Amino acid sequence: MSNQELLKRMSLGYQYTKLMADQGYKLIDLNMIEPFRIEDKKFQPSSIVFERDERMYAIRSDWTRSLLNFNEAYFLEDRLFCYYGPVIRNYRSFYQAGVELYQPSTDEIVNSIKLHLDFIKKQAEQQNRVLRSLVANNDYLIDLYLEKYDLNNEIRFLIYDKNLSELKEKLGADHPLYKLLSTRVSQQFNLIQQEFSDDARMKLINQIKNIAEQDQIKFMLDLSFRSPQSYYNGLYFQVFLNYDTPLLSGGEYNDGAFGIALNLEDGGLV
Repeated sequence: MSNQELLKRMSLGYQYTKLMADQGYKLIDLNMIEPFRIEDKKFQPSSIVFERDERMYAIRSDWTRSLLNFNEAYFLEDRLFCYYGPVIRNYRSFYQAGVELYQPSTDEIVNSIKLHLDFIKKQAEQQNRVLRSLVANNDYLIDLYLEKYDLNNEIRFLIYDKNLSELKEKLGADHPLYKLLSTRVSQQFNLIQQEFSDDARMKLINQIKNIAEQDQIKFMLDLSFRSPQSYYNGLYFQVFLNYDTPLLSGGEYNDGAFGIALNLEDGGLV
């Protein structure tokens, strides 16, 4: 990394954490070496684990899990946290910045997403770059269809396997769920909105869509979109400068927490 790139990353880290502190987020820093919890193994398969004095330790590979464990251990009163610092993943170190919101309201989630979009849009414009798209999904949207049309888990597995031919045979070409999954991604939001506009999860997605479009960012609700982080279990989204590397990632996890991470590496703002 050149001097210019290093200074740029440091400047971005400072601007970001100061902005979040000014917005009421608690800045937090943690030791990169932390006690290893076996239950975290499924979330952090690339954790670097070692033993010292008959105790197991891990080098931090993900801020979300580290902060969640820290919060659960010490029962912190704060609910909104901001972090900036290195992580080790796949035996490579890089800097990560982001926020974690515990038991947030819908307004807090929406405001945080808007805050991040405004920040990265400003940074991108200074580099003569344009935010291209925001892609979102929520696995519970499929559940809405399964419940409404009394469909079993066999249908769920066909959906996850993307087996549209078998799905068509089971449901028929005119079934709303088959029509939804076989249509273009650009039409999925409208079809779901027609059936479930009163559902709280769709209302949140609609708010995110409005925020993205206000910033002239193309919004897509894609039911085939999957997050690389296995702990997300509700809404999740990514924002792209190009079509390969996400600049911003976030979502719901752990039954009442919401996180957003900012890419400061190659393909991101640096």
